[in-house]
Amino acid sequence: MRRALLSIFCLSIFAIGAAAQTANQPATTPGNVSRITYFDVLPGKGAENNNHIRTNQMPILEEQKKQGLIVSYGFFTKPTTDGPGDWDLGLVVTYKTYAEAIDANPERGEKMNAITLKHYGSAEARTKANDATNGFRTVVGSYLVRGVTFNPMPK
Repeated sequence: MRRALLSIFCLSIFAIGAAAQTANQPATTPGNVSRITYFDVLPGKGAENNNHIRTNQMPILEEQKKQGLIVSYGFFTKPTTDGPGDWDLGLVVTYKTYAEAIDANPERGEKMNAITLKHYGSAEARTKANDATNGFRTVVGSYLVRGVTFNPMPK
């Protein structure tokens, strides 16, 4: 009898331990982090905005991607509007981690700075080009998001 009770007790402890391990399995696996920026391109300024993207933003983003500073980037549009000041163009820049997306790492900052200085030729030219964007678009919002993969339910 004692042996049977000891066996049942051990099996119960094993079952509880197995259930606890299953319950501790995370529901999701974290993925990459993206910065999504929404722009309102001002009326009649689409060509200027497109020119800026093609001549400035894309070459800089391509170099950042080439150097491994970002995972990817992409632009997207919204064909409908909720009224004046609503966004109609979006930019998503994807990083591996939150640290890469928001951390003020000096080494990373130097690499980013070097890329933009090489593209524009000087800090003054970079500032002038970035200030010029205020004439053809405004930032409506900017958000950090993280992708997640939902893990299957344990059996």
